[in-house]
Amino acid sequence: MYPVDSSSEQQHIIDDFLQLWSSVTDKYYKLLCATDEEDVKNCEAIFLNLLHHVEEKLTKSTCEEKEGDFVIGKTFSVAECICAPWIQRFFVTLPYFRGIDFESEILGELPMTKKWMKAVCARESVIQSKCPEEEMLDAARRYYVSFVSPGAPGHL
Repeated sequence: MYPVDSSSEQQHIIDDFLQLWSSVTDKYYKLLCATDEEDVKNCEAIFLNLLHHVEEKLTKSTCEEKEGDFVIGKTFSVAECICAPWIQRFFVTLPYFRGIDFESEILGELPMTKKWMKAVCARESVIQSKCPEEEMLDAARRYYVSFVSPGAPGHL
């Protein structure tokens, strides 16, 4: 699914972005599955590094003729459709289980990524299809989290 008038250049941008995004989500899961604080810190550093690569991609794609807050400009593309549930999870699970304030601690140094994620989360279709936060937390407890970081408000 690409925008109907999508050029092959836009398709390439989306495909390239989603390839990077799969690494982000893989490391997010490793961060949730960490079993001690040292593992959390290592996974968090790699996760942050990958988000810096997202920042570079978003900055690069906005330098040309692109206007708007999404990967290919004003158009909400398949990239945003795929990324939206993950973004929502980041905002809910990382503070709860890892004590990481995702918005200030992570996105504070990534202005384009923050702008993009906020635009994705503000989209009406994303709001309407959002999984309830308690369901996100229950699923994370059930499948991924076996250790809660010191100082985090979460529980198993």
